[in-house]
Amino acid sequence: MTLAALAVVLAAAALIVALTRSGSGSSPTYTATEKAAAKTQLCDQYKLAAQAMHIETSTPDNTALARIALTNGALILETASANPALEAKYSNAARALAMAYQTQTALGTTAPPEQYREMGDDLNAKDRVIQELCGD
Repeated sequence: MTLAALAVVLAAAALIVALTRSGSGSSPTYTATEKAAAKTQLCDQYKLAAQAMHIETSTPDNTALARIALTNGALILETASANPALEAKYSNAARALAMAYQTQTALGTTAPPEQYREMGDDLNAKDRVIQELCGD
């Protein structure tokens, strides 16, 4: 009987420890410095991706390098947007632009001209959002 009581007490103690270590569902908080650093990192990565994308998509007869730049840009933005200290408006804007880059890459050569223009307009609109957020 004593072993059973001891087992119950130990199980209860283990449950309490597990619940307090997991934070009981609370989300982490980040300092203003951590949030600012996450924003700076995202904006630096955005500028890198946007510059490469602009150069490669503006060069005539450069379809392969344009697709590579768009794909790399999407990956760069997705990676930077995953920083948990990043405010949602920044990560959401980065992921939206990454998706536009991916769509442009996937449908760029097969889309009819009107759809291609619409994709370009959508990409440009999403680019303007992140430009404004990053202060450029």
